Amino acid sequence: MLVQSFQALKLDATYRPVGVVPSIEALVYSLMGKATILESHNRKINSAHCTFHLPSVVVLNRVAKRAGQLSCDRKNVYIRDGGCCQYCGKKVSKKESTLDHVLPKSRGGVIRWNNVVLSCFSCNQKKGNRTPDEASMKLRREPKPLTYHQYLASISLDTNVWKNYI
Repeated sequence: MLVQSFQALKLDATYRPVGVVPSIEALVYSLMGKATILESHNRKINSAHCTFHLPSVVVLNRVAKRAGQLSCDRKNVYIRDGGCCQYCGKKVSKKESTLDHVLPKSRGGVIRWNNVVLSCFSCNQKKGNRTPDEASMKLRREPKPLTYHQYLASISLDTNVWKNYI
């Protein structure tokens, strides 16, 4: 496995999850004195003079002002919606999927967790520039923010280590 594929759970000083970062970034936080490593992967990396274990969980030395909410982007909406169109229920690949604005952009709809859903291309075209009610299309579930539990379950085998901190 490539070093870039290793992830670390980032906690603030109160041990609240505030993000998931590449393990290399977590190691840099530690080396700069901004974080303490709580758990490590079995993977090591070498510099010219030292060997380091890649962190799996780090705790920052400060309290985060806002415990991180995951960004509302295509990858995270795909995870939240389980790869299924929220109108017809069809399983779609990441390539085939589109993001649909429940309240269309042309009417002031923005990219927020409560306004974007995963959609197959045909349902997105059918709905067009209308709300689901106007298009007589029902959402399978109300759009909500992606939880860390959903996110972690989708990206890593480290959830066994991380679940102690979530």
